[in-house]
Amino acid sequence: MDTSYRMWLATLVLLAAGAVFGRTMLGRTRLLLAGKPETRWNLVRDRAGALLRVGIGQQKMFRDPADPSAGWIHALTFWGFCILGLRTTQLFVQAYVPDFQWPLVEPLYAPVKDVTVLVVLVAILAFFHRRLVVRPKRIAYSHEALLILGFIGMLMVTEFGFEGLHYGARIAAGGTDATLAREHLAHAPIGRVLADLAAGSGVAVGTLWALGEVNFWVHVGIIVVFMNLLPLSKHFHVITSLPNVFLSRLEPPGALSLVPDIEKALEDEKPLGLSQATDLTWKQILDLYTCTECGRCEVNCPAWNTGKPLNPKMIILDLRDHVYGRQSQILTGVAAGGPSEPLAIGAAGVAGAGQVTAKEKADAEAGLPELIAGLNPDAIWSCTTCRSCSEQCPVMIEHVDKIVEVRRHLVMTRNEMPKELAKTLANLESKSNPWGMASGKRGDWAKGLGLPTLDENPNPEWLYFVGCAGAFDDRAKKITLATVQLLQAAGVSFAILGKKEKCSGDLARRSGQEYLFQEQAKANIELFVAGGVRKVITTCPHCYNTIKHEYPQLGGTFEVVHHAELIAKLVTDGKLSFTDGERQKVVYHDSCYLGRYNEVYDDPRKALQAVPGVELVEMQRSRKLGMCCGAGGARMWMEEKIGSRVNNLRVEQAMQTQPHVIASACPFCMTMLSDGVKAKDAADSVATKDLAEIVADRLKPPA
Repeated sequence: MDTSYRMWLATLVLLAAGAVFGRTMLGRTRLLLAGKPETRWNLVRDRAGALLRVGIGQQKMFRDPADPSAGWIHALTFWGFCILGLRTTQLFVQAYVPDFQWPLVEPLYAPVKDVTVLVVLVAILAFFHRRLVVRPKRIAYSHEALLILGFIGMLMVTEFGFEGLHYGARIAAGGTDATLAREHLAHAPIGRVLADLAAGSGVAVGTLWALGEVNFWVHVGIIVVFMNLLPLSKHFHVITSLPNVFLSRLEPPGALSLVPDIEKALEDEKPLGLSQATDLTWKQILDLYTCTECGRCEVNCPAWNTGKPLNPKMIILDLRDHVYGRQSQILTGVAAGGPSEPLAIGAAGVAGAGQVTAKEKADAEAGLPELIAGLNPDAIWSCTTCRSCSEQCPVMIEHVDKIVEVRRHLVMTRNEMPKELAKTLANLESKSNPWGMASGKRGDWAKGLGLPTLDENPNPEWLYFVGCAGAFDDRAKKITLATVQLLQAAGVSFAILGKKEKCSGDLARRSGQEYLFQEQAKANIELFVAGGVRKVITTCPHCYNTIKHEYPQLGGTFEVVHHAELIAKLVTDGKLSFTDGERQKVVYHDSCYLGRYNEVYDDPRKALQAVPGVELVEMQRSRKLGMCCGAGGARMWMEEKIGSRVNNLRVEQAMQTQPHVIASACPFCMTMLSDGVKAKDAADSVATKDLAEIVADRLKPPA
């Protein structure tokens, strides 16, 4: 049976499809390389580990307990594609070498391939059922998605069709062809059955052969069409997801990027933050390429779930569509006012990613519209920076960093922000606290306690960094005092800064006021260094995260622990003893900046479980799936005018456990949860306490 024509047709198809694909990918690559420089090629071993866990292992696909089937369907399809990549290569080789089989591995690979094709086919049918029948809210109806699913399904069908009909024809023909066919099918259980069925069907050999060739070329045709459709569609992530995971951020997620030489940038009136597409780094552009539109970020966003206009998925898609639509202008480095010199290539020091064409230069004459013009300011200011979006994203897209970069531009370049935030930042600038309280009163909470200041006790074992809330807010002061009681009971040697302490700067940085953050942080670092501080205790997760992960950007590296971590250690070490007490059902709320940002989940629970009488229960959304209280990202100081209140929704989730106490380990969470309980008229039956208060309440008095 003659297959010589395959070589010529396959060559023609591959050359044509490759030329189209290469041209499209050149444009996408040039656009990517036009982004600003960013280092993502370091720590290769760690990146390989992330690739294996998240990319190959599909780790994040299984995190939603409410929809576990979606993760399995996608993972099985992905793993199937990985396995079948070898088969796809084999089919193209068979266009030139008809009886080619993989040496050595064929006996093992053939049965795995057959089972994989069947599994993927079932998974595709499940996908169709989800999209057409179940129709989850997070999945938008898409003709393109159905087309791609149809392509994948047809690839599986034509794989079985080709193998069954092609080898069935050879078996039916008898002789040497039949012998070779059976040898090829010796390790392919499904292929062997299909071929035997075709051979015994009574259909003419020539017809079986022709049908087998049709399946072969339909299969090949779908592959090349699919390949060329990918970079033009949302399914570009099929190409970019693994690189995006490999190149994902390995630095602590709580460290936003530093704006270097910010004083000079402000003096020169240089635009700051993210305003235009040319402000994006190459990795941020790769993020935009990689969005799968799965909606996991959307359904886990506290702002979106309470009727705010922020949809993390749409932020990414709007940015992506803007970048795609302005490709010519971006490649010529055009700013909003008109054309400029071509951009320097920044992705990895790569130069010459294609020349700018005359048409692209002509297109650029209209100028580059501002990227943020298409973004809703209410959406940008609705973000609590909780990182639930990025935590759930299966391809490691970084949403929060882009939103904060937009805030930086609005605040520092345009001086545009919610009016209540403007007042808060003014208070922070003049008084070093968001309430505008006299800075000289910051240490008043400690009067009569005999606590040494850093001036009185330099080089202490620990510095207790109290934070603005712990020093000025009446409710948070109780947490501060409980923490001090526990430290003293355990014999921990520590000092405080007293009235010299400044705000950690978290509020300023998350709101986009980078200059004010650096000003506050540098002042604290100077105090720390002058006082010989090496180890720092905080009760506020925001202070904890900022001092631990962002102060090192400014030269201040210290060992930092949250009071939940230290209390758990003191309990484990037997430094704290307790009295018996009545049973309390306690539900613990995970602070975003302690949990998702710093992976501190177990220590608060260990501390609570050590208290006699405490029965610890969990909300459905806890740990990595925990929902924000609504206070992060400077939202604590902004009015919540759109939709329902985030804290009320979180309290509703907590109340489902029927607790006596809602516990937290963050003064801002405490405020939001307390307000939520009051809004539910449940303050008489449900208490809100910090874990330090719960532990201190059962502390055994000194003998």
